[in-house]
Amino acid sequence: MAITILGALVPVFGLIMLGYGCGRTNLLGDRAFEVLNRFVIGITLPVLTFRSIAQMDPGDLAMPSMFIAVTGGALLTYAIGFGIEKWLGRTSSDANIAGLCSCFSNTGFIGLPVALLTFGQGSVAPVAVAMLIYSAVIFTVSMVVSEIAANHGHGTMKGIRLAARAVSRNALILMAVMGVLWSILRLPLGGPLDVLLETLAQATAPCALTAIGIFIALPRQNAAPAPIGRSLVLKLGVHPLITAGFVMMLPPMPTLWAKTAILMAAMPCGASSFVLAGKAGRWAMELSAWAVTLTTTLASGSLIAVLWWLGN
Repeated sequence: MAITILGALVPVFGLIMLGYGCGRTNLLGDRAFEVLNRFVIGITLPVLTFRSIAQMDPGDLAMPSMFIAVTGGALLTYAIGFGIEKWLGRTSSDANIAGLCSCFSNTGFIGLPVALLTFGQGSVAPVAVAMLIYSAVIFTVSMVVSEIAANHGHGTMKGIRLAARAVSRNALILMAVMGVLWSILRLPLGGPLDVLLETLAQATAPCALTAIGIFIALPRQNAAPAPIGRSLVLKLGVHPLITAGFVMMLPPMPTLWAKTAILMAAMPCGASSFVLAGKAGRWAMELSAWAVTLTTTLASGSLIAVLWWLGN
């Protein structure tokens, strides 16, 4: 079990260290992380979201208990993280990233291989649903909050209208909706087009993680140790516990789906949080970069405990 988890974590560390090396040697330039961020949020992440949803069986989308457990666990954890930082005086933009770091799981790069090696091929469908929820629902909620916070100075109603307009034109949301329609209509997806989409989708995690490494290599400002610590506790401890609570309270779902929902909640923070943090500013980027790095480090121990608990 430990070898399985470490095997899934090694590529994450490797890409972060690659980015760190590029940053220390200035191989790609000191603003390379910004270019990589824009590439991910504007192209590869929307393509990954579309392709993941479009290839799903429409029947897997109709699993209400799974949807509520994963969404409820993530959003409640997000609300706790957001509320704590707002109460401590951070801006809505900063608190939004703190909340996202507390609940956004690395389901694709770490979650899927761990689930496959632990639960077998049957875990692909529930993992895919969890990936859909995190990318198309949780990330979208955080994106909406980000836009509202960015337009707050225009007045509440105007800020909401501006945010709604920005969100409605967002590539990630448009591609998620297109993916749902593609899946429901059972349209084919293959040939050279799918090869292109798959190639772009596979670039998401490497680019985002490399960008984190480049950013960490830059001269340090405020590392915000207390908020980082709170994000670690919320992500690796509180989030899976809240999700497990939802699983226990809701109408029963297949055992494998229930275990997968909890396991995905226990995953370390996903690199997409860093992509959105770029819009919030330096403090949020510091928080996200270290949350991704440290939760990934600590997950080598916490995931073993979660899998032992699920096995019993």
